[in-house]
Amino acid sequence: MKPLHLIGLAAGVALAAAATGAAAFDARDPTDVLSVLSSNGASGDLKKDEKGKPYIDAKAGNLSFEVDFYDCNDHGVACATTIYTTGWNMTSVTVDQVNRWNRWTALCPAYLTSENHPHAWYGLKPSPNEARSDVVTELNAWLDCLSDFDKFTDAPEDFLKAHE
Repeated sequence: MKPLHLIGLAAGVALAAAATGAAAFDARDPTDVLSVLSSNGASGDLKKDEKGKPYIDAKAGNLSFEVDFYDCNDHGVACATTIYTTGWNMTSVTVDQVNRWNRWTALCPAYLTSENHPHAWYGLKPSPNEARSDVVTELNAWLDCLSDFDKFTDAPEDFLKAHE
């Protein structure tokens, strides 16, 4: 059983937040994720695909990526899955090189599309209990992956020899 003074303190904090109009951060909400991207070295626009599914068309420096949201509620929030993804329209990366990349990376597996274009992704199961700082950490992990994948696709054999 919790002491009454702790229950009163928690209720007071909740009332103070409500009184000041402080909105709670929710890592499952595309708008909140976009706010993290926009304030931490990336930029982007919140969009909807042809089925109404939200995604962020984003950029970090000169590298483009998307943040896709899956299994959202009817309002396009409370999404169960977030996937950061990127890809290039090039065909100079081989299946063997992608397999070697996948053995090297811990977080950002890659694949070749049916057109042999290399793509990488980073998937998450966001929680309403995550803080903004948790999403910043996830974004930084993705931006590291994005940078490494860009270097890998520029010169796959050189990258792999340096990291294997």
